[in-house]
Amino acid sequence: MTTPLDARCERARQLSAAGRLDEAIAELRQVLKQSPEFLPALEGLAYVSLRTSAFESAADAFDRLIALVPQPGAQATFDAAMASLQAGRQMRAEALFEATVQQSPDVIGTMHTIGMTWAQAGDNARALVWFERTAAKAPALWQAHFNRGRALGALGRYDEEIDAYRLANAIAPQQPDPLVNLGVALREQHAFTDALQCLREAVKLSPEHAGARTNRAQTNLLLGDFEHGWHDYEWRWQDGGQRRRFSDRLWDGRAPLAGKTVFVYSEQGFGDTLQFVRFVPRLVEMGANVVLSVQAPLVTLLGGFARGVTVLGEHMPVPSFDWQMPLLSLPHLLKVAGNVAVHSPYLRSSAGREMIWRSALGAKPEGTLRVGFVWRTRPFPPHRDVALEHWAPVFGTHAQFFSLQVDATDEERAELARYPNVRDIGGKLSDFAETAAVIAQMDLVIAADTAVLHVAGALGKPAWALVGFTPDWRWQLARRDSDWYPSLTLFRQSQRGDWDGVMAEVAANLAAAAQGESAAAATAQ
Repeated sequence: MTTPLDARCERARQLSAAGRLDEAIAELRQVLKQSPEFLPALEGLAYVSLRTSAFESAADAFDRLIALVPQPGAQATFDAAMASLQAGRQMRAEALFEATVQQSPDVIGTMHTIGMTWAQAGDNARALVWFERTAAKAPALWQAHFNRGRALGALGRYDEEIDAYRLANAIAPQQPDPLVNLGVALREQHAFTDALQCLREAVKLSPEHAGARTNRAQTNLLLGDFEHGWHDYEWRWQDGGQRRRFSDRLWDGRAPLAGKTVFVYSEQGFGDTLQFVRFVPRLVEMGANVVLSVQAPLVTLLGGFARGVTVLGEHMPVPSFDWQMPLLSLPHLLKVAGNVAVHSPYLRSSAGREMIWRSALGAKPEGTLRVGFVWRTRPFPPHRDVALEHWAPVFGTHAQFFSLQVDATDEERAELARYPNVRDIGGKLSDFAETAAVIAQMDLVIAADTAVLHVAGALGKPAWALVGFTPDWRWQLARRDSDWYPSLTLFRQSQRGDWDGVMAEVAANLAAAAQGESAAAATAQ
């Protein structure tokens, strides 16, 4: 027999099915107001709250439900755990996950899924525990060892990570994923021959495996094998991380361009755009009329950077064109191999903006270096960042420092304020044209691997790059210089994670440069 409360729950179900979630929640709350332990209403409230991302409300409803029905089933217990996890209640989530395993008919699959859930939540320590439990119960399950390796790598346990991938590969030699991850892990250890062998084997097993192709590309580019690197780099569109803006009229590198309108569009980060625009004038030399679409903060700086190139913001309407191509495909399409150098500088800052900043910064004391700096690369991986705690030796040198970090936090600004020779101007840099005008006033730029390095390099301004143990492919290995930017000097980690050693070297070199500047000023007097 249907009761009035059942009828209201059915009404809530219909509202939920129609997407009227707030009304459904209101209906369910009215039911619970009359009968706080009415199970269908509690269950309904839990799931509808999940759909609206009201995770605390969902977790509360699930907890009340489980208190009334201690074993509601593995799926409901798992969903309750997910609600608690998303509500930030990790301890409760872990208890519910444990209860899920106790109720699950597929214990191994459930444990592995829980490990994946913790990994996706960024808690690799908890994920590792579950993957280890899974591997102990099912030692022949290659996925458990593979994901155990991923968690170990995220926790910085690199040798164990490699061992886990090797075990996964031994169990499932026909699976490409363990080989790909093993290749990447070996590359991070600078075992490049073994890394490339793993990636080649993965491609042989699965020629269409985008991860194998793109990681082989990055490894070859890092090693300076540009011909093979650029070819494989085209697989970046297949790995799920990027999408082409257009699928038709892609230039093949052979069709004549004379008199044709070519649409070139930016991809990835600001630095990539600044680095790869150097190839666009080659299209003009081939007779093309080029329309270049770039990120909005770069439009002013790149406007008019080359004859025959019209620069638009990526948010602006796309004009009609004959051919199109993504910007980072140009080295492959133009077959430039390693011939990446151009006359420097290939960008210039606005004379008017320079004059404004020259006035704003005031006269530079004689014998003192002006140094612009950036320490963080967000939204890129944090291993590129050089936290301010490592900069003290640098700030201790006799120089004027200007922070060009546009997104400094309040805590970071407070840290900078401790140093009398540091001035924070990053918040006044509205776009890269403004940044370029400031860099033009500097004697030197010191920066983590971020777009500011590319601005300085494209302007021909002396810049010191702070580069990790295994850098982004564009900086290659061991070199102190770069074919991309003649004005760049690279300061590299000698071991993974050691920024203190890098910054000590930077400070020593800066102190010597400052002393030379001071001596030159004294001689001039």
